[in-house]
Amino acid sequence: YVAPFDVRLPEEGETEENCRNVVQPDISVICDRTKLDDKGCLGAPDWIIEVVSPSHTSHDYVRKLNLYERFGVREYWIVNPDSRHILVYRLGEQGGYGAPIVIREGEIAQPGLFPELSIDTRELFAD
Repeated sequence: YVAPFDVRLPEEGETEENCRNVVQPDISVICDRTKLDDKGCLGAPDWIIEVVSPSHTSHDYVRKLNLYERFGVREYWIVNPDSRHILVYRLGEQGGYGAPIVIREGEIAQPGLFPELSIDTRELFAD
């Protein structure tokens, strides 16, 4: 799903109606259809991709990174078209992201969730 598409990540004790953590990732991949409803997605998507905008870098690199890690988004990609690289965060067995994998222009990006999918970053970052 592409933005605008609401992803609701309720804190413990919050209901769907009073959920404060509502984000609109640029791209969301949800493998569990039970998380989908007429309002978007309730709970963590499996894979989120954010394209960094120059005016909101800390939003993607800090706030959303921490939020997605805390709620268990299995894979989070931050695509930076200016520096032409992708930071790939994958949830480890202990539940945290750890250090990101850096994929630079010219390299092939392969999501951990879909290893048969290959993304040529030369095409991705082509002007």
